Amino acid sequence: MPAIQPARLKQQAALLAEQYQNPAAFLRGLHHLLDFYADRSHRPGQAGKPRPLTQAYKVGPPVIRQIFQELVPLASMNIPAALELCDQLWQQPFLEFRLLAVMLLGQIPVDHPEPVLQRVNTWLTVDLEEHLTQAVLNHGLIYLQQAHLPAVMQFIQEWLDRPNIFNQQLGLKALLPMIRNPEIENLPTCFRLVHPLVRVAPAGLRSDLLDVLASFAQRSPQETAFYLRQTLALPNSPDTPWLVRQSLHAFPKEIQDSLRKAARGPEPVARQTESARRGRGQPGG
Repeated sequence: MPAIQPARLKQQAALLAEQYQNPAAFLRGLHHLLDFYADRSHRPGQAGKPRPLTQAYKVGPPVIRQIFQELVPLASMNIPAALELCDQLWQQPFLEFRLLAVMLLGQIPVDHPEPVLQRVNTWLTVDLEEHLTQAVLNHGLIYLQQAHLPAVMQFIQEWLDRPNIFNQQLGLKALLPMIRNPEIENLPTCFRLVHPLVRVAPAGLRSDLLDVLASFAQRSPQETAFYLRQTLALPNSPDTPWLVRQSLHAFPKEIQDSLRKAARGPEPVARQTESARRGRGQPGG
């Protein structure tokens, strides 16, 4: 892999971006550029991150970042061409091509959210490797979160309402970047979306639910604690106490005690009566 020289890389990426409206030429140029910067020193079995299931040139992050930066200004100039390029990039069986597709899709200033949401829904399949799934959810919806937030929330609601664990997992994972983004004021809506699953948590969703609750707690611990105490007080919420106990570490110390007590539930009536008698100094029998 040749050393990355920023000036040369910027020029190469700019020349590639000139083929923006010609997907076939762009793909050929991208293959050539990635091959130029490919890391051929890595061998399977070496220490480090698990090898991606998708083929990869294994170029350094600055290469993808520079290409992306050259493409972003063009996305608003010709939205249909941008969407078409995303489609062509995603069809290539290479990790870097698909990452570029996702990153570009998340920056296209569409007037209507459907073209982006349709692609996200189509790209996210059960057999897609986790790295790309996270990329789609973290980067593919960025513009829509800013300009079409109600449509994104409805999209996530539809995932969560489906009866299969895979789609519900996607819905929970898609909430994380929005919960963590302080510029997006949507916590009450997010609470509402996850409410049924916090009350009755399928085993296959518990890890994702704990991630969501931890993110809520980091963003707004007081508001999250209030929401959880309300949920604990509801009947038919058998799994909420377990989720609360497993999430205590994400809260400040002063909130943990009250949540721990709420998760234990009210004392039995007999014990309350006994405590009251002792408080008045009356014998128990």
